[in-house]
Amino acid sequence: MQLICEFEVTGFDDWKRAFDADEEARRNAGLGVLQVWRAADDSARAFVLLAVNDRGRANDWIARSNALSLDDGGTVNSASHHFIETA
Repeated sequence: MQLICEFEVTGFDDWKRAFDADEEARRNAGLGVLQVWRAADDSARAFVLLAVNDRGRANDWIARSNALSLDDGGTVNSASHHFIETA
């Protein structure tokens, strides 16, 4: 299972630094980064594809990330998260 996340950010570079600094929390949640993208025409959009080892822990990471805006250094304006599977 994977988790795809879309973030509306204040700026991609600042968001990416904050995202990279959160690596330990993602690892503790059983998440591994597969790919990071920025929108080609909008530097305020970032996308991440994560491998999910434990959906419950992944849900906890999402809830914690949404509740603790300081985790992202104040760089995220909004986020959406979707669990996906290969069809």
